Amino acid sequence: MRRTAGRNDDSGIVAAVTGLPIRYTLTQEHGLPGQVDDVTPAPQRVIKMSEAVAQDIVRDIVARGLSVGDRLPPEAAMVSEYGVSRESLREALRILEVQGLIVIRRGPGGGPVVSGIDPRNLARTSALYFHLSGANYDELFETWQSVEPILAQKVAHAPDRRLVREALAPYLEAFAPDVTQQHLVSTANAFHAVIAELSHNRVLTLIVQAVSHIVNDQVLSDFDPVLAAGQIGHDHEEIAKAIVDGRASKARRLMEEHIVHITDAYRASFPDRVLSLVEWR
Repeated sequence: MRRTAGRNDDSGIVAAVTGLPIRYTLTQEHGLPGQVDDVTPAPQRVIKMSEAVAQDIVRDIVARGLSVGDRLPPEAAMVSEYGVSRESLREALRILEVQGLIVIRRGPGGGPVVSGIDPRNLARTSALYFHLSGANYDELFETWQSVEPILAQKVAHAPDRRLVREALAPYLEAFAPDVTQQHLVSTANAFHAVIAELSHNRVLTLIVQAVSHIVNDQVLSDFDPVLAAGQIGHDHEEIAKAIVDGRASKARRLMEEHIVHITDAYRASFPDRVLSLVEWR
């Protein structure tokens, strides 16, 4: 059950929940307009030994070119390599496991294994911050509408046109009339993931995919997507054609309109939820 990020006063007007304040630490020396004077900036947090070890492990994963499924060294070897106690090492590995970056396999022949990067983990952490700050779904929609069209425009400018054509070929036709819900959701999510991958901008890709996961899990799950198959299929087909044809401005506009179609339908179907807090799940 969602909790509304607002409350009714005597006039019936919904007032937004403030949430925890966002600390603009880079500007704390000068302060910001409207800041409470007696709120002093928190001192810089001292990094724990386990966190420092986790950082070292991540650096080594990248430096050594490890890939998904590769094993990290045995515990005894890592204790010696990083010069820490078993307790600090195990806590460091737990930090990385919680972030979804490694999997710790139990039993004989087990140990830490590289898991890879899953934007769902970034989405979950982001949702926690959004929730605590008082951010609502309307703000999430605004962000999605602002950012993903940039990817569509960027891919339309991509120099490898053959790769773009091949990657988007499955989306150059509408959904079949008898499309199943599972196929529709999977294909729709894949369409957005393909565009993100083709952008070759890992920062934008991770940001957009994190937002997309929150939207998919907390917004689209409320719809019967089969009812929207015609609109979604048409939008994806038109966006894919514009990108393949290299029409960057059109691709950006169509992607923005596509997101507006989805978010407007949500607002119309669930008007009481738009100001609900983004949930942390």
